[in-house]
Amino acid sequence: MGKYKMPTVQQFLEKKKIYDKKEPVWVYLEREMREHVDKKPYNEKVGAWLRFLKDLRYYFYCEEKRKYTRLVTEVGPPWYCELSSSQREVLHDLKTNIHQDLLEDIPRRVRKSLSDLGITLKIPKPILMKAMNASVEDPGVFIWNLYTEYYKKSPSELRPEYDMNSMILMSSLVFIDLEECIDRLEKLTACERVPTKVPEPKQKKNTQPNVRYGEYLQKCYVPCYSSHTKKITDKDKPLPLGFKFKLRSVESYEKLCKNQSFLEKRKERNKKQKQEERVCNYKFWEPPSTLRNRNPKMAAMANKLKELKNKPKPKYKAPYKNVQYNICGVAFSGGKPNYLINGVSLLPTGFVPINAGLVSVGGEQVTTIVGYWKFPRTVVAKCDGTCDCKEKWEETVMDYLQNSKCRCGHLYDYNNKGKVTDKYFYPPTRHGKHWFDSAKIFQMDSLEDFIRDTVKDALMSTEPSREPSMPTLLPSGLRLQDLLEAFLAELSDTPLLIPHLPKACLLNNLLEWVRKRIKGKMTPADHKRLILQSQRRWLDLKHIDFRAIAYRIPFTLKQLEHMNWSHRYLIQTLFKILLDNFVTRNRLQQLTQTRLWWTTTKYDVYPSKAFLDIFFTYMPGRMKDTFLINPYSSELTPKYGAKTCPLGN
Repeated sequence: MGKYKMPTVQQFLEKKKIYDKKEPVWVYLEREMREHVDKKPYNEKVGAWLRFLKDLRYYFYCEEKRKYTRLVTEVGPPWYCELSSSQREVLHDLKTNIHQDLLEDIPRRVRKSLSDLGITLKIPKPILMKAMNASVEDPGVFIWNLYTEYYKKSPSELRPEYDMNSMILMSSLVFIDLEECIDRLEKLTACERVPTKVPEPKQKKNTQPNVRYGEYLQKCYVPCYSSHTKKITDKDKPLPLGFKFKLRSVESYEKLCKNQSFLEKRKERNKKQKQEERVCNYKFWEPPSTLRNRNPKMAAMANKLKELKNKPKPKYKAPYKNVQYNICGVAFSGGKPNYLINGVSLLPTGFVPINAGLVSVGGEQVTTIVGYWKFPRTVVAKCDGTCDCKEKWEETVMDYLQNSKCRCGHLYDYNNKGKVTDKYFYPPTRHGKHWFDSAKIFQMDSLEDFIRDTVKDALMSTEPSREPSMPTLLPSGLRLQDLLEAFLAELSDTPLLIPHLPKACLLNNLLEWVRKRIKGKMTPADHKRLILQSQRRWLDLKHIDFRAIAYRIPFTLKQLEHMNWSHRYLIQTLFKILLDNFVTRNRLQQLTQTRLWWTTTKYDVYPSKAFLDIFFTYMPGRMKDTFLINPYSSELTPKYGAKTCPLGN
């Protein structure tokens, strides 16, 4: 027999198999029924039972898929994941790290920051340096350029799938501008509260009865004691929106989302901030000339140069804007500089100046102008009969003009042009001279007649009342997603990053802000309903298994018989690859579980730092924070149960 050749590591990995899972009860029963299908008493019952089990298995599969899809949808955009407090601190310090790395030309601090964020990518140095140089030390522009350069797609374009690194990068863009975005939304929807006058309740007083039986008939008013909270006041109600928002189509919103002009605005803003932050306040002291040189000629020259620094002040102001004076020099008199005028010229204008002679000012002759003749005359261009300017107007404007006319065809001019039959002046005839109708002249304002005729027509008309106006969009009747999308579209021309992210209208943080802005504080009934909803989501998550299934080394019986000590390196390499693969898949499943569990806190979208620390201690959001126990190592196994991940890592 020849020497048996063991397969390579790659050939083993291609034939890997999953450990046998514990099968459900109905699968076991179905196999049992199929094995005894030849027995006559069980034929009809086995067929019906098998069909029932098949339908039951498909029903369980559809229910699990529906619940998982619902959980994924409620998270928000497909690229979003919540960041812990430690990750947000890293984003806060990223601007300083970029500045230091650009000075040293080594991306050492930025690599550490990306690692602390939880990104496991091996990014080359040229890509990092190019993204930092083009960002003008802005962390938002840096992450935007880094994402674009590495994934060859802009963050504003929606991808079918996102890995954990791309999700962290996209979510970092949200938390960089989250506070500023909320401030701009508050300014956008700001509205002043109109104070309402509440009448003070009259206090009832005890009265003395005027009866013969004494004071026992007196009414005694005692204020009722109540332990319930006060009623909702106007301050608790949300304010109306301060502007008229407009809903856009999906195409127009995508066009605004993919517009990259906001990056230049963001860079310009950061340049101004750099100038404000890094101003050199150190003043260099220059010693006086008398200390530098004791030569009298040099001291006189320094004093002369000091005089030249003084600016001359004009003695008189130019009377007209179109008069130009030619200054030939500056002369010093009494240690003060004065202008020397060489000539005066008139600038060409659309008028002919009227010369009023010369005036002597300071020994100089200046021409005086007292007015202008208008030349040439302005000709107002009017449209001729063939002009089609009215056709260029929109149809809605022309319809409004047509509907706003009165019955005589004029635009509500109180019948001043409509009543052509009325005459105020009668020309002379052969029967008499001209005369004026004084009764009509003294009542030229036809407002009284117009009101009287309008009321008379309204009383005599048999037409029904006018149709109601077009229905308006109330914010309370729209979905929160549509409202947030309209708000972000209004902020698309600002330097913010969030309006340019795909499906940003699904962010739970901003949706909760919109709900509070439109509907006010959450009522106890809504809070109870959301808690019940969270408990149901917890039950759905408890039935989902987020543990990855380990692969086994597929050794055949023949391979085990021919295995000897020379194959130890092959087995060790194969085991290490399978173990690393198992650990990585377990960590990714744990991160997915963390993302789905965060949706159960929708009723408290703005949690405190303590809540974030507790949540991400037990449900870590970074691969470096997850801890898996190696069953083959006794050193890493903790003494007291499972080990939670520290936040400081």
